[in-house]
Amino acid sequence: MSITKVAAKQILSYFPYRYVNVSREFHQWFHKFEQTKHMSYEEIRNAQLQSLKEIVTLAYNQTAFYRRHYDEHGFHPRILQHFGDVARIPVIRKEDVRAHGRDMIVNKYDPDKLKKLGTSGTTGTSLTLYSNRTVEQREWAAICFQWAYVGYKPGDGRVEFRGALPSGKLYVLDKYARTLKINTIAITEHNIKDIVEAILASGYEYLYGFPSALALFTKFLIDRRLTGRLRPKAILLACEMVHDYQVHLIGSVFSESKIFAHYGQTEKAALGGWVDDTRAYHFLPLYSYVEQNAETSAIIGTSFLNDVMPLIRYELTDAASPFDQQPRQGREYLFPVIRSIDGRMGEIMYKPNGEMLPSPLIAIALRGTTTFSACKLIQHRYDLIEIVIESALPEPLVREEAAMVARKLESLFTIDMNFNITIVPHIARTETGKFKNVEVRIGKEPFSV
Repeated sequence: MSITKVAAKQILSYFPYRYVNVSREFHQWFHKFEQTKHMSYEEIRNAQLQSLKEIVTLAYNQTAFYRRHYDEHGFHPRILQHFGDVARIPVIRKEDVRAHGRDMIVNKYDPDKLKKLGTSGTTGTSLTLYSNRTVEQREWAAICFQWAYVGYKPGDGRVEFRGALPSGKLYVLDKYARTLKINTIAITEHNIKDIVEAILASGYEYLYGFPSALALFTKFLIDRRLTGRLRPKAILLACEMVHDYQVHLIGSVFSESKIFAHYGQTEKAALGGWVDDTRAYHFLPLYSYVEQNAETSAIIGTSFLNDVMPLIRYELTDAASPFDQQPRQGREYLFPVIRSIDGRMGEIMYKPNGEMLPSPLIAIALRGTTTFSACKLIQHRYDLIEIVIESALPEPLVREEAAMVARKLESLFTIDMNFNITIVPHIARTETGKFKNVEVRIGKEPFSV
């Protein structure tokens, strides 16, 4: 960033947030989401269908990829008249975006002038996605609408635990964005007190980030007896699968704080979040149209926000429990409702006989644990899995629960699988600060998923 831009941001940081950080687009979309609270289910479904028709028509008329793709599959936007017609639209996947990403951009935009976003590449090669400020403002409006359930207002300061910092510093205060960014790969029990002091000095009352990073932060607070220093209004979890043991650990220290988790992606194909104690994910119907692959349980989303690079019937690599398009009583404006996000479809482990086990089944074995701050499964051979547990609690207590996890895993992998349990004070994260629950080392070269 140029010196001029840095200076301008420093000056603007003293102005009210609503005047310099959010645009008219933000307010229009935030109002759109708010209005759904006063609409009937039928009215929202009609608005959702209209949005679906508009984005499909735009993609067909204004992008090279969708016109070619739909023509090849015998689909035309005029076919889409009812939700029952959606199944006639061909599904696209990550490989389509990798191969034809630039051809998915709407004609009036110059790809070289758009903002490029990269996914984390957790399940393989990362994707390059294209966006602009307008789309990002719509996304921010949707997130702020969700966070309002725990009291967050646009402009409230937040402490972010979302990966590494390019500068290598332990933390960076950005008054313009109202964020204190913590370098999650640099957190240790030796500098945890410095981080606490920086949070207190900022005055920010919301902690936001990867569940694994916030669980690790919480663990170090316990280790250094600093648990009483911070009293955030809420803990905002995002970008990773949320495990029960992480929620238990975080909640045990921040018992007075609300915990909210939202499920979203860089692709902006679906956005859901917790709104009650059930921890079910309630989705925003005017953000996107969400479906599920009946065979694989994978989530399929059509974004209404991104009219720069439309993603229509885009199959994500995340699997979920079965869900219904019908909302729950009292939350008629939020649907579908998904009981749990069970993990990435690409997280494949193997039984001793070579049969594959997908992540949703493996995730079940980790449910209900309370003594871990993190847990990783490393498959060294077809018949050997190492269970690596991160915990600061007494070893006998941890091993008791670890044995329970091993028994659950044995029921999935069969009695021919061997399990080694290792308890460590810290499990390394990736360079971006994300946590990988599964690593497969079968073969000559280890590979992670």
